[in-house]
Amino acid sequence: MNKRCGWLAPWIPVLLLLVSCTSATRLQQDLINDPFPDAQAELRDVVASIAEDAMTGNLEGLQAIHLASDKFTKFGPRSFDRQDVASTNESEAAFFGSVSNMDYEVKDLKIDVFGDIGIVTYYPEVTFVQDGEKKEVSGRQTLVFLKTRNGWRIVHEHGTIKK
Repeated sequence: MNKRCGWLAPWIPVLLLLVSCTSATRLQQDLINDPFPDAQAELRDVVASIAEDAMTGNLEGLQAIHLASDKFTKFGPRSFDRQDVASTNESEAAFFGSVSNMDYEVKDLKIDVFGDIGIVTYYPEVTFVQDGEKKEVSGRQTLVFLKTRNGWRIVHEHGTIKK
């Protein structure tokens, strides 16, 4: 090895580390500035399928979109208490089993993506028949998604009903 360049050999790992740290910093900045249009489109389709599953009473589809993990949480709209995935699935099964003729419209959809995390907010306008009575409900919905090997899954949801 050339004696003039010999001093460089021990510094090569340090230089590589510095370059990789700089790249990681750029990626973090992109998490905020990049709109991730492909992921936004995927999540738009996921929300459309959730609305379709709600209207058709497809409990399997509604339950499959939840992350099956202790890290899943939900607030509202039918319960004030924090729910885990099991209590969420029970609550949704009871509700969707008690209604018919549902129409579920997603208004003012906003999708923000931060890499493998997506935050979806919208105003649902829902009509359905329950106990022979037609009901109209509107509210606010927040869904926090994580992209997994099996696609986007809800890790937290929060719904409120406008009174």
